Amino acid sequence: MEVHPLLGQLDSLLSGETAVGGRGPSAPPSSGISPGMRDGSAHVLRCLKVWYDLPSDVFHTAVANIDTFLAKMKAQPKHLSCIAVSSFHLACSQYQEARGDLSVVPEPTDLVSISQSRCSASDLLRMEAILASKLDNKQQSVPPLPVTPLSFLRIMMAVSRAAATRLEISPAPAASPLPHLLHQLEILVCDSSTLKFRPCELALALLCTEFQLQCGENPSNTTALMGFVSELQKYCNIQNSEFMTVLTEVVAILEKYNGEGQVPHRQRLVWKLSNRTLRHLRPTDRLRPTLPKICEESVSNKNDMSRLRSASECSLESELSDSDLSYKAGGSDSESDVEMEGFPVNRPGGNAGLGWTYSDPSAKPFNSTLIHSSNPSIPSCS
Repeated sequence: MEVHPLLGQLDSLLSGETAVGGRGPSAPPSSGISPGMRDGSAHVLRCLKVWYDLPSDVFHTAVANIDTFLAKMKAQPKHLSCIAVSSFHLACSQYQEARGDLSVVPEPTDLVSISQSRCSASDLLRMEAILASKLDNKQQSVPPLPVTPLSFLRIMMAVSRAAATRLEISPAPAASPLPHLLHQLEILVCDSSTLKFRPCELALALLCTEFQLQCGENPSNTTALMGFVSELQKYCNIQNSEFMTVLTEVVAILEKYNGEGQVPHRQRLVWKLSNRTLRHLRPTDRLRPTLPKICEESVSNKNDMSRLRSASECSLESELSDSDLSYKAGGSDSESDVEMEGFPVNRPGGNAGLGWTYSDPSAKPFNSTLIHSSNPSIPSCS
């Protein structure tokens, strides 16, 4: 494709970027809505875009609707969720009106339910009508698609591809944004610190970072690719100082985002239990975190091999239980249940060093012999 028709499209975008009132150095700050609240709403819209598997244009249009509306109107924080969802539904209608390739426009009731916004479907439709009246609708029922950084990124990449093909540069840059570029541009748009930049500045800075990576892979194309960036910068009337500021901000945001993805989640799991649940839990403060090591010794004569047991009374009782299963099986299990299901009893002298004693109010009183282990590393049970 020739370069001159694409430059004509770039001229029309440059003339229309002033209509986006919420972006650029002359954009007034939004009153009543903090930058953090605005960024949170933008991330919610991005989740909705992923949920419905919509094109990235819908997301950028919805964010542009929010920024333009907040630049013109004073909104309260409690209405921001309704404004965001209404902007998303309006963006779907705008994209469907301009392109017509959406399979289905999300229903207002579904949007309200999925986004968990505190408004009804009727509130969404009323707010959407207010948004459409405040945008540059040019007496249309549905406003046209606004000029977004994605619009500039597409045209700039197409111009670079056409120029590279004419100069026979190989490998030539992509003619349209790749998925990872779309993802990075959405992250940049969600950050309110980029609102002070023009859409063309933001798109060109992201394209410059992509060309820098390609120059590292193919150093022979460095002069041509950086020349494309320089020519686009002059064509969009971007000063060198302004472009370096935008490029530094874009690199910082992307590095922060990539760094957060590499940090493991270190939050400890905390169980919050009620007093009623705690009363029914088994006491675990006296249990060992690890079991003692069991050393296995080899026996030379396998015919005389027998089960190695310690000389503790626990082992003696275990042997008795093996010889008389019919008698011991039921009794030992019931006693274990009583011990584990009971509650600790406070002794007059304290429980330190004496182990735990459990009592069950529903069980019959019984006298159990103290069982001491011959291994000093294993705490005695009492």
